[in-house]
Amino acid sequence: MRKPIALAIAGLAGLAGLALPPAHAQSSVTLYGIVDTGVTRIDDAGAGGGNTLLRSGNLLTSRFGFRGTEDLGGGLKALFNLEAGLNVDTGATSTPYFNRQSWVGLSSESFGNVWMGRMLPIISDIFISSQQAPYLGNTAAAIDGAAIGAGSSVARFNNMTQTRIDNAIKYQGPSLAGFKVHAMTALGEVAGSSSAGRILSLGGSYNSESIEAGLAYHEKQCTDAGGCAAGKDKDKIFGVGGSYKFNGNRIGVVYTSQKNALNVAGNDADVFDLLVRVPLGQVVLGAGYQYLNDKTSLNQDTSQVNLAATYVLSKRTQLYALYSHQSVKNGGKAGMYSVTSSKDKQNQFSAGIVHMF
Repeated sequence: MRKPIALAIAGLAGLAGLALPPAHAQSSVTLYGIVDTGVTRIDDAGAGGGNTLLRSGNLLTSRFGFRGTEDLGGGLKALFNLEAGLNVDTGATSTPYFNRQSWVGLSSESFGNVWMGRMLPIISDIFISSQQAPYLGNTAAAIDGAAIGAGSSVARFNNMTQTRIDNAIKYQGPSLAGFKVHAMTALGEVAGSSSAGRILSLGGSYNSESIEAGLAYHEKQCTDAGGCAAGKDKDKIFGVGGSYKFNGNRIGVVYTSQKNALNVAGNDADVFDLLVRVPLGQVVLGAGYQYLNDKTSLNQDTSQVNLAATYVLSKRTQLYALYSHQSVKNGGKAGMYSVTSSKDKQNQFSAGIVHMF
């Protein structure tokens, strides 16, 4: 049936004066996604009392997307990826729609990959995608960025998680004995200035059968057209880390240092992450310890312990249980899942199911 249908479509297109793209046997488009939801209990939701919620994306962020590739010959491929966030508990989708990824690019066996659009920064590619830092235990409660409660004075955004970059151009070199170079720039698109809001990321990574390691540098210029205004400065992040893999186990360490977070002068912090992952048959255990050294005058250092257990039902489906405890010093308010506690401590527990397709 496919051939007559294709001929009919081509004929109609010709009658309408439309040009169809040429057919390629090596072209493909894939629909993929993750559906994750479960029950979450937060012991202090800001008013001194707890809250029980049905939440989407406890272990892995719920999403769906389209990725495509076309073999252009000679080791060259065209690629694209469009990915939207999804709240399974309400059915709501992200705004803008493809807010997680939206890019198109080329891949060459000899020269590497180039992408253009909205995507994750280099520091995330190296320490999240490569080293699987989500095995800190509870990814949604990660101390290193967006998941810290908005009302917490220790909130930092070191681009380890969640942060996507608009108007970006990214390059990843080919693997040379396990080593890769990474580079990204993003146009600020601020009227009257070619540098305001501009982002630059550079990095290097190494990947072997037992070791993954890397380092990265990320900076963002102030968005003021006339240069950084009073009280602002260039946001600069440096990260280094690695992990060791053996018999399916993984032990890793990641360290990031950020100066002038969110372009606020003196808004500095260091974050240290330790992660462990141990598979025991169908059960996979994960644990992480995270410590944020607040270098502002508030000195509200934060520590967090994450524990996770997943039960693998199949290659696509897992059950999970997660626990996180966060503690903040010097009068700071704890906060996870963007829910700020009324106290300096907060606990949360989640249990649910995740399916990947």
